[in-house]
Amino acid sequence: MFLFTGIAAGFLFSTAHGADARTLTLADIGKEVTLVDPQISPNGSRVALLVGRNDFVHNSVAVQVVLIDVAGGAMHALPVPQTDVGFVRWSPGGDRLAYLAGAEGQPKQLYIISPSGTHTRKLTDAPQGVDHFVWRPDGNAIAYATQDLPPAPKANTRFNTSFEVGDNDYRATAKPLPSHLWLVRTDGGAPAPLTTGASMVPSGSLSISQPYLDSLIVPQHFPDQFFCWMGNGRSIAYTKAPDAYATHWDKAVMEVRDLVTGRERALTRHHGLEAGCDTSPDGTRVAYWYPHDGKALAASSIFVASFSDSTNGLEVTRNLDRSPWVARWMPDSTSLLILAHDRTREGMWLASLDGALHRLDIGDLNASAASVSRTGSIAFIASGPKLPTELYVMQSARSSPRRLTHVNNYFEALRLGAVTLIQWRNDGFDENGVLTFPPNFVAGKKYPLVLQIHGWPQYASQEAFDTDYPGLTQLLAAHGFIVFEPNYRGSDNMGSTFETAIVGDTVEGPSRDIMAGIAAVEKRGVVDESRIGVSGWSYGGLLTAWLIGHHTWKAAMVGAAPTDLPVDYAIGSYNILNAYFYGGPLWTSKTRLQVYVDQSPITYAWNITTPTLIMSCVGDTIVPITHSYELFHALRDRAVPTEFIAYQSNEHFPTDPVSSEDVYRRWVGWFDRYMR
Repeated sequence: MFLFTGIAAGFLFSTAHGADARTLTLADIGKEVTLVDPQISPNGSRVALLVGRNDFVHNSVAVQVVLIDVAGGAMHALPVPQTDVGFVRWSPGGDRLAYLAGAEGQPKQLYIISPSGTHTRKLTDAPQGVDHFVWRPDGNAIAYATQDLPPAPKANTRFNTSFEVGDNDYRATAKPLPSHLWLVRTDGGAPAPLTTGASMVPSGSLSISQPYLDSLIVPQHFPDQFFCWMGNGRSIAYTKAPDAYATHWDKAVMEVRDLVTGRERALTRHHGLEAGCDTSPDGTRVAYWYPHDGKALAASSIFVASFSDSTNGLEVTRNLDRSPWVARWMPDSTSLLILAHDRTREGMWLASLDGALHRLDIGDLNASAASVSRTGSIAFIASGPKLPTELYVMQSARSSPRRLTHVNNYFEALRLGAVTLIQWRNDGFDENGVLTFPPNFVAGKKYPLVLQIHGWPQYASQEAFDTDYPGLTQLLAAHGFIVFEPNYRGSDNMGSTFETAIVGDTVEGPSRDIMAGIAAVEKRGVVDESRIGVSGWSYGGLLTAWLIGHHTWKAAMVGAAPTDLPVDYAIGSYNILNAYFYGGPLWTSKTRLQVYVDQSPITYAWNITTPTLIMSCVGDTIVPITHSYELFHALRDRAVPTEFIAYQSNEHFPTDPVSSEDVYRRWVGWFDRYMR
């Protein structure tokens, strides 16, 4: 992928490196080194993480497994020959690491390696590859998830390619296959199945190109494992989905399986919307994810349940009222480290089982991933307002962060734009966003304004160099634009009420929030109001498409936008899960159908006059490219200046270096063309 993996006026106009330093270019962004998934060793002496560097010659990302000494910062890469590497984990004793890797185009397999790199063993040859894994507490075996093999064709049907369609996306070529748990000993031997049947454990592995797991599409939980060992390793708890259709994983629940008897029981009394699994260090409790108040689109909460009973347990993040991205047990087994968006920052907290909260002091850093050692030391990666992601450590939750890596020092020599929080009120909500100024900003001069609207929508723009599209904000600023990144209702940074406010109101309400935010920016007297552009990808593209159908702009970029919601309900990978956003299934009534139609940007395409760039991937199933074709032809029919760029990728956003760089080039170039 293209590795993006009220402030005082005197601060706004100053630069960190002097007037002679040059500004950011597109080529600079391609040089960023990406850090993913920091894993601190049990004794806290070393950190393992994935390090990715763009290779534009081969249009790939060179990924290494790197070990970093906590005391001195020395780094060395493990001899991992495979190109597709992800999901590294220390053994319970800290004497080995396990990781997933595969040759290009081949499924990932499970390997173990010594920290010195002198001993490596391949543990699996799973035909469908390994999705994710967990060490058994004794370190002598590993449980992993892999997809079932397709049934062997019968002799008289081997040329019959038909399959029964269910709640799958339009590009499916067969009925989806479930994933199940297997066990393999670390000293070798044949793997053995732990679970079977139509129900399954959700799949997905963390890597450079997928730094967050999002297997349970609704709700928006982000656990990095879906099963965990209980107590002495006799039992295993896991997230159990009813079948292999991802659109049914909202029915997932936590189950406990006794590996000796094969009996299963429910861990909780919920009937769906559960995900993840992480055992406390003392082996008595499990942390899992469930939405606040049981509302599917509400903020995710972390619950802790005891193995000894079947209650829902404690909602340990209830008082936080933010949607966690990361949850890690502390060694005392009475608290967890939580990472979550808060306004325009991504903060870190200790959440105790009694509901008490303590926010960690990490300054202006925005933490995006973390792990905890048995000593209580914390390793995390974070990006600053003007600094790409680096690795940091804290000796305890009460100590100050210490930076361990300087792999992106290159960017410190560049003159970047000042970044600040902006706040406003609309429709009774306290709202916020991020403003980034051109590095050569001059007081008293007015500048063109570009909106960069975040996607999902349960995400939030942050005061960070690396956010949903790392480096893009600073690149736009370097081209002379003030960049506004609004956090609209539905964003996960202002609590559950704010997050669920998009239910049945997915575009009109958020658009009012955005327009109110623009008015707040304009009050600062720095905007040329005749030159305002709007852009976004995915849900950000949806809002962009809506906004250009209801307001006049100087230019727009619509990326991978679901412009026609009835179509999205029919053929996208979300399909029936759209019911959570729009108040119910599409075809249950004429009134419900009208809700989908009324909130579809394509319904108002007749009113678009804004020059619009459209971009999409041909194989995208999250937002099928058909949406972009509809918008393109609507604009062509109306003689609105438009270009439609498609990428030969099956992803939602192209992640190879060449295509990703091209997206940035065209995104910024379109505003240069119409707004400079």
